[in-house]
Amino acid sequence: MIRMILLAFVACLSTVGGVYGAVAWKSSMSAEPNKSENHKLQMLKTPMVSVPILSDGEVLGYVVTRLQFTADADLLKESSVQPEAFVADEAFRLIYETAPKDLKAGRKNAIKELSANIASGTNERLGRNVVKDVMIDSWTYLSKQDMMKNHERAP
Repeated sequence: MIRMILLAFVACLSTVGGVYGAVAWKSSMSAEPNKSENHKLQMLKTPMVSVPILSDGEVLGYVVTRLQFTADADLLKESSVQPEAFVADEAFRLIYETAPKDLKAGRKNAIKELSANIASGTNERLGRNVVKDVMIDSWTYLSKQDMMKNHERAP
């Protein structure tokens, strides 16, 4: 009888200790990321980026875009270079490489992939995780004929 009571007491004690340990471990794990992710973000804009769209060596038109992006304010203060030029250059490279296929295919996820690839490519070139998110401020496609009409109107 004493063995049964002692066994029940040990079982209850180990259960309570296990639950307490799990709750304490879980709360410490969730508290740490909140401290490290408490970064100040700064919103920045790129200059207008004009990308020629080529197909078989012929200019079909131009994609003209301006991007906004959020960046870690603390890393921006420490950096000697500003990321706007890197984001604009990465956008130009990616649009130039992928736009002819995507314009013809009409892929819906192309913009989402483009934004993610611009952010990751820029961070890779900067060597830090400065750019957090890239958003499209404006996006226009001008055909070759539209560009010719606009050029004729200019004095």
